[in-house]
Amino acid sequence: MTQDTTRPAAPDDWEAVLAHSFGQVLGRPLSAYDPAARYGAYFSGNFILESELDRDPVWVGGAALAGKEPVVTAHLLLTPPGDLDATELVFDASRSYFLVEPAKFPDAFADDLVALSPSWTGAVLGADLGRLADRHGLDLASADLPGGAWRLWEGRIASADTLLDALRAATGLLGVTGPDGVPAGLGDSADEVDGEAHDRIAAVEDDRLRDYLAAFCDPESHDLALCLYEMEEEQDGGPLVARWDGSVDQYEVVVRRIDA
Repeated sequence: MTQDTTRPAAPDDWEAVLAHSFGQVLGRPLSAYDPAARYGAYFSGNFILESELDRDPVWVGGAALAGKEPVVTAHLLLTPPGDLDATELVFDASRSYFLVEPAKFPDAFADDLVALSPSWTGAVLGADLGRLADRHGLDLASADLPGGAWRLWEGRIASADTLLDALRAATGLLGVTGPDGVPAGLGDSADEVDGEAHDRIAAVEDDRLRDYLAAFCDPESHDLALCLYEMEEEQDGGPLVARWDGSVDQYEVVVRRIDA
């Protein structure tokens, strides 16, 4: 009898498999990106605004803004409800970005707030917003605040700052430690993806990972359509690595280098 010599990928092997696979999806090896830079995955779009989830007090609780408590809402998924193995997103409010209306707050708070806002959007990092609120004794989750005082602009999907972790967070693979844990494919298999996307995904060696990432490689996907931007295009907050438009352009997931 022939001995089975196959074995699960060790953690280091698995990270190498993932790095190679994401390089195929992006059309550029991860080693071509600055290894010393920080990267993050962010969730935003019309769905958050239209559903008013951007004003849910869960984002601005003291522990959440301090990075001591993750934000999880069943209404924000990586893929639409009903998809097989839909991934519930976990957010880090301390590293998310908020739009805050100074005129809705006392003058002293408003003056400090303006000094915090980066010139590229006027958005404020959650950790900075939390420290400012503590300094002024303000409860941002209070129902007594005027309407429209703040809203979430861009939610940081919780992950470490490496490019690989940001890409894993953006594609629902952050907690997957080996090929056996890869969720079932989101839709069409890799063989059903056409054109340039087919050429990219065909080079992913692991069968299950190839089918799973097919949805994240296909510009025609109805779930998460890859936008084939020129690499390192400047976007608000830092150079863009990848962008996916989700569920008929109702939300988007981006990975970018963090310059701010």
